[in-house]
Amino acid sequence: MKRLVFAVIMALLFFIVLNFVYCNLDSATFGYAIIFKFKLPYILNLESIPIPLGFALLAAFSFGMVAIALLEALPSFFKTLEIRAKNKRIRQLEKELTLVRQMMDNKKDEAIINKPIE
Repeated sequence: MKRLVFAVIMALLFFIVLNFVYCNLDSATFGYAIIFKFKLPYILNLESIPIPLGFALLAAFSFGMVAIALLEALPSFFKTLEIRAKNKRIRQLEKELTLVRQMMDNKKDEAIINKPIE
């Protein structure tokens, strides 16, 4: 979880720094407008609003950092769940062992009490 929070903070920091650089460059450098299109003939025709190239690059970089952090966090999340399940099983077995020991002690006490006096 710490890695995910760290990645989100770093992505935000990189976005702010790179956005500062982007805003201070001339518009011809990163100002080229990109329009994303999605077409299904005779069914659907979608177009995005014009997005500056620099902003699209910054957004893709930031989303990529967060996606990598999420992909790294998934295995550790599943390991945590597995460890919790195993710890629960260990506690159950320890309780069972304690009960068996108590039963054995009770049987020994009964054997001593019921033993005939010679």
